[in-house]
Amino acid sequence: MRFLFLIGLCTALFSQELHSLLDAYKKESDLSKVTKRDTSGFLEIYTREDLERMQAHNLLDVLKTVPGLYLKRGANNLTLFTTASAQSTPVTFSRIYINDHDMTSSSFGSGFLIWGEMPIEYIDHIEIYKATSSMEFGNENASIIVKLYTKDAARDNGSKVRMIGDSRGGYDANIYTTDITKNGISYFAYANSDDIRRKTYHNTYNNKTYDFKSDKKGYNLYGSLGYKDYKLEFGKYSKKNDSFIGIGTYKTPEGGGLDAQQFYIHLSKKFPERLKLQISYDNLEYSRQYNDENGIRIANAPLINSYNIKFNDDIFSVILEKKFQNDANTLFIGSFYKYKAFTAQGDYYDTTLTYRHRNQLSNSLNLVSIYAEDTYAINDTTHILASVKGDFFRYQKDVKSQNEYLAKIGFVKAAGRTRFKFSYSKTYIPLAFYQLYNPENIPYRANPQLNAPKMDLFTTGVYYQDQTKKHKFSLEFVHATLKDTLVYDPSTANGWVNSKEDIYKELLEIGYRYKFDLDNKIVCNIDFGRNSKDINFSPAFETTIRAYNRYRKFDFYNELIYRTSYTLYDIYTKASLDFTSAVKYNYSNDFSIGIRGENILNRGFTLPYKGISYTIPVTDQKFFLNVEYTF
Repeated sequence: MRFLFLIGLCTALFSQELHSLLDAYKKESDLSKVTKRDTSGFLEIYTREDLERMQAHNLLDVLKTVPGLYLKRGANNLTLFTTASAQSTPVTFSRIYINDHDMTSSSFGSGFLIWGEMPIEYIDHIEIYKATSSMEFGNENASIIVKLYTKDAARDNGSKVRMIGDSRGGYDANIYTTDITKNGISYFAYANSDDIRRKTYHNTYNNKTYDFKSDKKGYNLYGSLGYKDYKLEFGKYSKKNDSFIGIGTYKTPEGGGLDAQQFYIHLSKKFPERLKLQISYDNLEYSRQYNDENGIRIANAPLINSYNIKFNDDIFSVILEKKFQNDANTLFIGSFYKYKAFTAQGDYYDTTLTYRHRNQLSNSLNLVSIYAEDTYAINDTTHILASVKGDFFRYQKDVKSQNEYLAKIGFVKAAGRTRFKFSYSKTYIPLAFYQLYNPENIPYRANPQLNAPKMDLFTTGVYYQDQTKKHKFSLEFVHATLKDTLVYDPSTANGWVNSKEDIYKELLEIGYRYKFDLDNKIVCNIDFGRNSKDINFSPAFETTIRAYNRYRKFDFYNELIYRTSYTLYDIYTKASLDFTSAVKYNYSNDFSIGIRGENILNRGFTLPYKGISYTIPVTDQKFFLNVEYTF
């Protein structure tokens, strides 16, 4: 009996030790350690373990925690970025990648408008590059890069179901399966369906109450096939959003909304000698409708009551890249070609149909880019970096040909346990067709004189990690000067024009991370922002605290975000304190159940809107039940 007891005890101890060793191995082999690019601006990484403890179910859950970046919900129920104290950044400033595929758009320049709230159960980890020139990623230019890396058969063998329900009656259902066949073909297949319900707000005009609804329904599909050095991926995201406040003169919406979807297929092939070829195709459909019984004003038309516009994009892309490397030097060169087709249809009318106008437009762009980046190691502790890029835009009609150039120099120096990083970039922000063709003009007119905004970007960072690797400090600063920024002027024939005023934005971020052990850490950030105007368009100060913890079979996540007050549109927006918390019980390696609360204190970040007498939260107070099963 004693012998059997000792065998059982040893087995239990060995099993527990093996589980701990496997956890440690998973952390050390985390894919984010392979994919991250330290020279590409300021980097925030959300590992697979981070995402699981957060119980994040869509990309917005992650983006709202990025230090120095604020999520803002537009009056049309779409999400945009802004930095501390600054105005909302145009959608062309931000790009989303799924693995190596750029979720691009002819109409909007970036697919962020569609993919910004995508589900992320099939994502392994996320990297967010702030203040980057983005030429390192070999694609169209942007200053904020969100890179999502999917799970695959090499690390996830089997199937998983995840079901989420929330306190407002919404749901989020996910399933994926993955394996490697006997002949070496790997596959991954994922499907999602969601129904996101949000709080309804109201506005009163002429003694009638109007609803601001912002619910969303959608589905997401993703699949990949891998064989040797080939990888084929496809994805589709479709969603229907309510119109929220809309664009009516008196903010009195009645129905309407967004119906959008994007499909892509992406083939990559790795050749010997570090040569890589990528071929892809995207199709985007975007249909927007606004209804307002008290009138919508566009261009020189009389007040209308229904505003309908449809965009359709077809994009074909080829990318070829090669890397040369020796002991002291790494040279990366590449080129891509993109064909971007764009069509738009508009239908605008009043209730009685006494006025109605329809218009249609099409154009296309041939974009060729050549780029190179060289990193030279002066010694083991000092590296210098230089990169150049030329983009050549050739339009089918109406718009002038443009050549844009980028350049960047960088310097990285390690001194003991301290590391210094510096970069200076001359870059630009690409134009999108919706800016070249003002959709509110009747009829459509291209603005052939519109120039792409230019930006001088200066970044510097200091990083220190102690000998135990438990304490990590960072100090980061960015200064961006923008010229030829775009402003919307409804009094002109073309709508969008280049501003003659140069503006600047600055951001200072102080970071600290303490790692108690492999399972427990706390991350703190303080951000200060300012701009060249005499007004804060968003809070100028932010403090973010995130804690990731584990105790036995329980995983914990706590997040606290404080932002200062500000006044905009003559509306005072009080300081916010957004608290999110999540707890998960891991019954076994295959089954877990968790709860998550968002904006628990009901004091989260709120936004003012023109014509509305009160502010509206970006994140609702909501509670989730999360169940996961792996088989």
